Amino acid sequence: GGFDPTTQKAVWPSTGNYCRGGAYDAALLGCESVAILPQEMSRERFDWLKKIGSEIIATPGCESNVKEIYDKCWELKKERGDKVVILNQFDEFGNCMWHYAVTASAIDEVLRSQLGPKDHLFAYISATGSAGTIGAGDRLKELYPHMKVVASEALQCPTLYNNGYGAHRIEGIGDKHIPWIHNVKNTDVVTAIDDEACMHVMRLFNEDAGKTYLSELGVNKDVIERLSLMGISGIGNMLSAVKTAKHFELTERDVLFTIFTDSMEMYGSRLDEERARLGAYSHEKAAVDWNRHLAGFGTDHLQELTYADRKRIHNLKYFTWVEQQGKDVAELNAQWYDREYFPNHLRRADEYDRMIAEFNKEVGL
Repeated sequence: GGFDPTTQKAVWPSTGNYCRGGAYDAALLGCESVAILPQEMSRERFDWLKKIGSEIIATPGCESNVKEIYDKCWELKKERGDKVVILNQFDEFGNCMWHYAVTASAIDEVLRSQLGPKDHLFAYISATGSAGTIGAGDRLKELYPHMKVVASEALQCPTLYNNGYGAHRIEGIGDKHIPWIHNVKNTDVVTAIDDEACMHVMRLFNEDAGKTYLSELGVNKDVIERLSLMGISGIGNMLSAVKTAKHFELTERDVLFTIFTDSMEMYGSRLDEERARLGAYSHEKAAVDWNRHLAGFGTDHLQELTYADRKRIHNLKYFTWVEQQGKDVAELNAQWYDREYFPNHLRRADEYDRMIAEFNKEVGL
């Protein structure tokens, strides 16, 4: 009941993927939308939003410039008042609740069909982003209590890893702040992935010379043809899984689960930029990239979190959400000290389903 599609515009603040989904939903519902995203995101994202008919606002900076997105939301609210409704994925518990209920259930279904009698789920790996997808880890820990949740971020913007900041090229994973909805107490490991590694693996997986080299290594042709299903952040998640497996010296019985969060559909222009920056891709470059960024990928920039580490990361929320966005410090403390805080927010899917069913009945659907 907080949004009237006949009189209001839905505002979707994002680093690119969430605003695409929001604009698409708005188009399906026949209402107007505003997509807010950094100006340095891939050209394909802006082209797609133009086709869907959304109003587009490009904010300064790149993937990690989330504060500028928030600033634009406040500006819009001040200028347009109740003509807009801000739907902020970074503090909207419906975001992680959906992944808790749906994504985790899908992962559990896959695991039950694939795990052997001696296999076990060692870890679930996800980029932090808006803390939606990583929220599936809360449910998975209930189902597989001994597993770990691994949070992945860019080495160039290591916010969780060491309170760092900076620009990076792993599009779609946010950074430079801790989302309000991130249950930091449930995060066990942090990995920081070099965006340069992601860009090199992107070329290995998508350039003809790279595919030929992989074929020579014995990689199945069907697998090679499907590598384009991994975009830059999907590659980042994969590299985080490799780093985790090597650090913990895992065996074939230790299962890691991660998500390929995007495909190359949005990154053709990034391939063109890499060709312009580094030249044509060759068999020799493919060999270097394979051995350096996959076979030889190291265990550096990985941290197993202690209680104090988790508390340090959680405390970073104060500066973004209490000082800048006006959240209540008492609620921030409740997130840390009240054991029922996150379960009460995440276990509401049945309640939402009932409300949706009642709404559909009321409007005759």
